[in-house]
Amino acid sequence: MDNFVFIGVMLILAIIIGSFLGIFAFAEVRQLRREVTRLRERLDEVVDGLAQPPATVSPPQEPALDELKLDIEIDEPETARPAPSPAPQAPSDKARWSSAQNARPGAPTKSGRGNPIVESLQENWMVWLGGACVALSGVFLARYGIEQGLLGPKVRVILGLLTALALYVAAEVLRRKTGNTHPTFAALAGGGAITAFAAVLSAVHLYTLVEPGVAFGVLTLVALITMWLARLHGPVLAAIGMLGAYAVPILVSTGSGNVLGAMAYALIISISVLLLLRYVYRSWLWLGLMAGALMWWLISLVGHQADGWRGPYLAALGYLVIAVIPGNWLLRERLPASGSSAALVLPSLLVIATAQCLSIFREGIELSAVSVLSLLVTWSPLALVALIAGRRNSTLAPVSWALFLGQLAAWFASRLDQGDAVRLLPVAAEVQGAFLSYLLVTAVLFSAMAIYNYVSINQAKQGSHRAAGAWWASLAVMVPLLSLLIGYALAGDYLSKFWWCLYAAIFGAVFMFLGSRGVGRHWSRGMVVWLFIAAHFAYSLAVCLWLKQASLTLALALQAISLAWVIRRFEVPALGWLLKAVLVLVVVRLTLNPWLLSYDNVAHWSLWTYGGSALCAWLAARLLRESQLNLARWAEAAALHLLVLTLWAECRYWLYDGNALAGEYRFVEAVINMWLFTALGLVYYRKSLIAGSFANWYDRYGRLLMAGGLINYLWILLATATSEPWAWRAIGERPLFNMLLPAFAGPVLLAFAVSRLYLPAVRRYAALLAAFAAFVWVSLEVRHLWQGSIRLDTSAATGELYTYSAVWLALAVTAILLGSWRGWRNCYQGGMAVLALVIVKLFLVDMSGLEGLLRVASFMGMGLALLGIAFLHQKLGQQRPEETVQ
Repeated sequence: MDNFVFIGVMLILAIIIGSFLGIFAFAEVRQLRREVTRLRERLDEVVDGLAQPPATVSPPQEPALDELKLDIEIDEPETARPAPSPAPQAPSDKARWSSAQNARPGAPTKSGRGNPIVESLQENWMVWLGGACVALSGVFLARYGIEQGLLGPKVRVILGLLTALALYVAAEVLRRKTGNTHPTFAALAGGGAITAFAAVLSAVHLYTLVEPGVAFGVLTLVALITMWLARLHGPVLAAIGMLGAYAVPILVSTGSGNVLGAMAYALIISISVLLLLRYVYRSWLWLGLMAGALMWWLISLVGHQADGWRGPYLAALGYLVIAVIPGNWLLRERLPASGSSAALVLPSLLVIATAQCLSIFREGIELSAVSVLSLLVTWSPLALVALIAGRRNSTLAPVSWALFLGQLAAWFASRLDQGDAVRLLPVAAEVQGAFLSYLLVTAVLFSAMAIYNYVSINQAKQGSHRAAGAWWASLAVMVPLLSLLIGYALAGDYLSKFWWCLYAAIFGAVFMFLGSRGVGRHWSRGMVVWLFIAAHFAYSLAVCLWLKQASLTLALALQAISLAWVIRRFEVPALGWLLKAVLVLVVVRLTLNPWLLSYDNVAHWSLWTYGGSALCAWLAARLLRESQLNLARWAEAAALHLLVLTLWAECRYWLYDGNALAGEYRFVEAVINMWLFTALGLVYYRKSLIAGSFANWYDRYGRLLMAGGLINYLWILLATATSEPWAWRAIGERPLFNMLLPAFAGPVLLAFAVSRLYLPAVRRYAALLAAFAAFVWVSLEVRHLWQGSIRLDTSAATGELYTYSAVWLALAVTAILLGSWRGWRNCYQGGMAVLALVIVKLFLVDMSGLEGLLRVASFMGMGLALLGIAFLHQKLGQQRPEETVQ
């Protein structure tokens, strides 16, 4: 057995030594090929020089050419070999990396326009594969020794380190011997790096020969050596070293699950990569760094071993991303204004902030051993890094905002119960105090640092940094209010509602005072605007916590007046968007009330909620009319909309005994809505003609109201045609003066008004609708006079049928004569259509049962009526020959 083991070990060593010899041979062949290429180029130059004279070369000169060629072949190896000079032996890092990418067999002398990574993979795939095989051979040799029990643990580790050192030395010797770098040498050094990583980690995790601190020191040294060699050998070594370094803990893992050790190790590797990036930048190295570091954070989410450590880990990673490349160790310097690394810092920090928010969601608030100190130690370091670094770097200001909002969202989401119905679970009573204390300290930290950064930016008086002033101003004033909101949502039982509302009101009063004081003392516009915004937000928060339903809506609407006053008094038009937001919120809330909320039928709430909100919008428009015309039109439009809602709510309030949101829809309400919506649609259209920039808004809302009025009328017609009790019972039995007038005569008037005052494109259709509505109304009046009801599912008597015919005939005659007299073609055609209906009805219905003299009299009367109509039509047409039929 020992013989077999010995033979196996010798075979593996032979393979490694053979690989070295093969690489040396490859280098020698490479050098010879380069010399032959130089000789051919020199020969071509000489031949071209001899071919320039026009004279023909005589045959006797050929031997001279051969002799010259022989001289060149003999002397060229000495003259073509470049003389040693300092410059070629010590090229710059960037030049060395560029030459490393171009020094491959068959590579063009000039870089193409393709993707360099794809080109490298296509042309150096054998080099990459060879380097990976060399690296894996060292790892698998270590595994084989472990499984077979060969040698002792210390010898195994030492042999692994010696193998890594041999690979390092071989790569460097080859580089110096050839005078240039090559991806093959980089792959060889990369295999040594991975072998060294594997040997050190096996000494820690497998054999416990050294303490973790010592091992990480050695790993740091190995990583630094690898990255330093990458400066000499080019990007291939950097890629192999980085990827291998991040993956080695997985390759040599024993299943112990030491995630914390792997995370610490990943930070060490990240430092090495960043140190390399200080000298030679490659965007794919940066992306590899982020992927490798966050890979171990993602793996840590599987278990609970890293709970409490993910925050410091991400904070350390964020600090390294900002500090290492520019050497900004105290985070007091500015990042480079240009360069690819500066462009990637912001998105990298945003990704790290997102990772911390996901970590908060993953860990949540545990009942065991939770304290203010543990929460602060876990989740505050990254905030400190972002806030300190953002002081001199305006581009990093959004990171603090994103981190704060993300953390609040994560705390909130962690308490959502995904059971049968989504509900919010409050924090357990045992940890509510600690959680609120953590929110308080965090709010103080963010606000204090934001104020400090804001003051520093203003003192700098530089435009590029002033752009970040709004970020810090908003963060300083909004953090306390948002913390108060999330504290009430998750631990509201810790204090009574009175105290929560009082704190919000105090914040609002303080911010309003500071905002007014800032205007007088000429504070920056950004800070003043955000102080007023925070004041109104605090007021909204207080009323939302204290009031409910209708009172809350009115309280929110009152802010329109205060905002309009602030904009006018302190000349801060930047608050206009907040005024618009308040008006939109109130309008949407009151518009969707029937589907979202329910109110108690007390104190005539519909009047002071809908009407009060409309009054607030109107007063805001009056305050802004002289200074801010555009905002005034916004408020005026909201006031008109709220007026429509007020009239609608009041009608329902009186119809349904004080319940404006009753789940009913009566015939009377349909009639009222038909009148209300159509009339207000006309008002909005006429308003759009003089509204300027709001013309489109008024026009579209007017069309919506017109559609609402038409739908109500069609609904009434459908209910009447199907004899629904909902319709005919509301009419009553009183003749003439009943609901038939507003329900069926009203549409005639409304449609006529639309045909005269509304959009020209719909006026013709409105006139036709008016004629149709008049026909329906007259017919229903006849039905009601005979039956006492408008039900259509009962039979009609003979007298009622003749009454229909007589009335319809009168309508037809009137329309025909009026159309002939006035030249209204549509009126004339409508009368003819009704006349045709009357004739058909007389022949098929009215006279179908008549016999004898009654039939003779009926047909005689019908014929005389038609002859009279024809005579009058011809006479009227002759009186107006100059008018053409329209």
